[in-house]
Amino acid sequence: MKIALISDIHGNLAALESVLKRIDLLMPDAILCMGDLVGYGPQPNEVIDIIRERNIPCVEGNHDAAITGRMPLGFFREPNQSLLKWTIENLTPENTQYLKGLPLKLTSAQLKNAGYEEFANVADDLFVVAHASPVEPERWTYLNSAVLCRKVLEVTPQTFCFVGHTHVPGVVANELGVFGMEPGFRYVVNPGAVGQSRDDDKRASFGLLNTEKFTYTPYRVEYLVDRTIRAYDTQGLSTSDRKRLLHV
Repeated sequence: MKIALISDIHGNLAALESVLKRIDLLMPDAILCMGDLVGYGPQPNEVIDIIRERNIPCVEGNHDAAITGRMPLGFFREPNQSLLKWTIENLTPENTQYLKGLPLKLTSAQLKNAGYEEFANVADDLFVVAHASPVEPERWTYLNSAVLCRKVLEVTPQTFCFVGHTHVPGVVANELGVFGMEPGFRYVVNPGAVGQSRDDDKRASFGLLNTEKFTYTPYRVEYLVDRTIRAYDTQGLSTSDRKRLLHV
């Protein structure tokens, strides 16, 4: 089975459209999203509409939680805090309700039981999906080191743990000295961010897991950054704030 992994779209419609165009060419069997559909970016409704229309399973990220009230806005800095307030005021009722219904984590077993046909034949213990960590996901822990990833894998029975949150792509095995992917080990997989990359490569990021070949391929995709910068006109943000929010 080929599973495309996306995360941290953050209201960046141009980036999401470019990523999905590339994903569609790869023809995966399914797409999974690690959350944070809103925040930072100027087009949250458009992004959520696409995720809903394509019925992409998604978990709640901390920026999504700011919209649902699960996380206080005081945890966010300016200008993102003001952008989140604008999002609360301008999100459609349907999209607000959608965010409220997102779970903090999902497993392959839960998706099978929920009737997602693309996951009908996968093992119950194949994967778990969370925005930050499947261990106390409401704490929004950053799995930004191999040590932290391995601590999570110690108590995670699934073969794959898909997370986002750090905006930096990477793969960590449950044992030292394992590079790449090999059967018999368990892995934390972070596809990086679609909407706001935080490494030296500012292109949109995603990944493709092949469970039959046991391979994982990271991808970077160019998108029209200027198009996203112009989309902030509704919020009236300065050019410097717009670039800061996009991390470009």
